Amino acid sequence: MSADADFDFRIGIVGPTRVGKTSLIASILKDSQRLLEGTPVKIGPHGLKTERRIAQHHKELEGSLRAGEFHPGAVSGTEEPFTFELHLDPGVDAAGIRLSLLDYPGGWIDANRRPVEREEEWKVCKRWMTESTVLIVPVESAIIMEAASGRHKRAVPSILNTYEVAQVTREWAKDRASRPHEPALLLFCPVKCESYFADHGGLRDTSAELFSAVRDHYHEVLQAVRGEAPQVKVLYSPVDTIGCVEIIKATWRDEKAEPGGFVFSADYRVRPPGRQAVKGADAVLVSLCRHLVEAQKRAEAVVADDKESEAAVAKRFAEKDEGFLGNFWLWASRRRKRRRETAEARHTEAFAQRRIVENLDETIARLAARDLGPRVREM
Repeated sequence: MSADADFDFRIGIVGPTRVGKTSLIASILKDSQRLLEGTPVKIGPHGLKTERRIAQHHKELEGSLRAGEFHPGAVSGTEEPFTFELHLDPGVDAAGIRLSLLDYPGGWIDANRRPVEREEEWKVCKRWMTESTVLIVPVESAIIMEAASGRHKRAVPSILNTYEVAQVTREWAKDRASRPHEPALLLFCPVKCESYFADHGGLRDTSAELFSAVRDHYHEVLQAVRGEAPQVKVLYSPVDTIGCVEIIKATWRDEKAEPGGFVFSADYRVRPPGRQAVKGADAVLVSLCRHLVEAQKRAEAVVADDKESEAAVAKRFAEKDEGFLGNFWLWASRRRKRRRETAEARHTEAFAQRRIVENLDETIARLAARDLGPRVREM
């Protein structure tokens, strides 16, 4: 890699339909400038398609909230695969980082619901997730927390497709284990957490119960990662994707054709003044930036080592003793001078590349100093 081209990283998102994959991405991007205040890092959409998709999602959500109501179905779901293209500028004299996040119809993860004619597309999606540097598992908090009866609790694994999530995650962990020099980060991101935290206008604090429930339901996912790639860093980072809503009623409707035999829905109250106020996305974003800038630094350090080796070879060649006649000829033909100029140029390049590594180190230190808050935990 060199400063002439962006570093490319894939980020996989694995979860069932309507779990909030698009909402999570939009939440992270919406406040990215505010979230990275005090650091030189910037992140934003790369390309018109991503910019339009984020704007569309924001308008649909804002319209729903301005009407004084919130229905998850008011925000359109993903019907076709879509790649969010983002650009992360580490704020130093170095290449940027291209981030690609693949969103796809969540129903495809379930073999019983996946259309036969979309099988090849699903294989492409799985390959994308397997080869991703970072894997994000969004979790719909309400489904876990509002399952009160035994029948509802039994339905949760089917609705959240925890078995299928574990299989995809295991393949991802196997791939990470085969690339020990590359970064590996797994993020559990419960979404729509507004009703379970009291730190953002909520009426109750059941955050401990939410963490325990996520750890319990995704126990097989954690086991798969620890068994296949113990070097993977696993973070729990819950997000209030809306921020100004509160569940007032949860409904479980019997529907035999649906996963688990139920369709879950919830009625929400919109807290005044009815404006989206994301919380927790900063921890996800800073974790991603910290992780990917560290990966960039490693790659830039390899380039710096190579350039320093080239500079050392060029210097030895420039000062090589070739005997009285040879040295005289090198001087008379000005070749000695040209060799020394080449060696000096190689030294300058190596010095500049090492400065990039040092600057990235400083950026990482500043990101590491950011407090991720009490919500975030290592798993």
